[in-house]
Amino acid sequence: MTTNGNRRLHFGWGVGTLGAALLLNGFAALQAFYLTSVVGISAVTVATLLFIAKLWDWVSNPLVGVISDRTRSRWGRRRPYLLFGAVVSGLSFATFFSLELTPFADSVLAVVAVLALVGTGYTLFNVPYMAMPSELVSDYQERTRMFQYRVLFIAIGTLIGAGASQRLAELMGGGAEGYSRMGIMLGCAIALFMAWTFFGTAQGNATERSETRTPFSEQLRLGLQNKPFIALLATKATQLFGLFTTAAMGIFIIKYVLGKENPGTWLLWFTGVSFLAQVASMPVWSWIAKRIEKQKTYMLATALFSVVSLSWLLATPAEELWFFCLRAALKGFGAAGLLLMGQSMLPDTIDYDFKRTGLRREGIYSGLYSVVEKVASAFAPSVLLLSYAWFGFDSKAPVQTDETIDGIRYCAAFLPCIYFGLSLIPLSFYRLTERDLKEAKPLA
Repeated sequence: MTTNGNRRLHFGWGVGTLGAALLLNGFAALQAFYLTSVVGISAVTVATLLFIAKLWDWVSNPLVGVISDRTRSRWGRRRPYLLFGAVVSGLSFATFFSLELTPFADSVLAVVAVLALVGTGYTLFNVPYMAMPSELVSDYQERTRMFQYRVLFIAIGTLIGAGASQRLAELMGGGAEGYSRMGIMLGCAIALFMAWTFFGTAQGNATERSETRTPFSEQLRLGLQNKPFIALLATKATQLFGLFTTAAMGIFIIKYVLGKENPGTWLLWFTGVSFLAQVASMPVWSWIAKRIEKQKTYMLATALFSVVSLSWLLATPAEELWFFCLRAALKGFGAAGLLLMGQSMLPDTIDYDFKRTGLRREGIYSGLYSVVEKVASAFAPSVLLLSYAWFGFDSKAPVQTDETIDGIRYCAAFLPCIYFGLSLIPLSFYRLTERDLKEAKPLA
């Protein structure tokens, strides 16, 4: 394939990330705030509902992975699910942020059902989607180049989903009506960009399912022998808790610690500056990775992101915008390294598995990876809300106590550091280099 062809394929695959990032970051940033401060559900109840809704993901993610591994169609194994997942994701996102306008707003069963539907839509799209890179691209370094598009679209999705969504809701009238209009607008965008990938990857390589029918339990057992994947999975599990905590606490710290009545503007400043830093620094992280390998680069980015989180201890209503934006820029720089390395290492571990076993089971790996992502997206806000409740947060109170405000500040500073610090332990056991991948041999 020509260089231009490679770029078209990289873009065609990467643009789907924009839809996924809009959904994931929109939820990560607003679901806790929306359910507590708009719908009026207590923090403890919301934490419980998020936990219950995500139990379904333990079943759905590996199941979709297995199904896509075994699919035969004129569009390949993965691509049909991109369209189906796009429709379900867009509709469920819009439905969630319209809950307060429905007769079911006070029904915990309805809230759980809609949360589970959102998760199902994301699973249908993301599990096959994340299984595709190891099929589309076989070169170790080219995967990193392709994943630059993914990181770019993650940054854009974060800017809109985590930053602009709250401001959009405010501009569209605020309250239940504003959130509903925002949800419908972003729901349409989510469906559009997810579906775009179906067409953008039409000319890409696709692999057929393995003719050897290995039972699912046996595939999982063999997969757990993939030590680089297990190390990466454990790393991502802890880091995603830190990232989703960072996303969920943003609106709380701006509203209650910095004292901004309409937090959407400052949240947009934060994600906007972070976005620019992420985009500008991707070539830097790629350059570093070529010289010291992906694992060490990943550890460097992790350390930087953790240290910057501690700066929230300095946050007060007197904080000036320039310092707020400096923190955002450093966060964005660290996040670019985290995302680029973590994302590009997944297809490396899948390719390593294929070279050792001869089995095409990308869907199982991406399914397990997606389980971790989905569990973290629910449990991290749950832990955060339970921490807020411990410090006395009252979802119906117009003003929080000084103790609660201090608690929100401490959670913002220390929880991400704890999660990212723990992630360095499994990351230190990741041993897959470019040379190891080239020299990988079949198991005896």
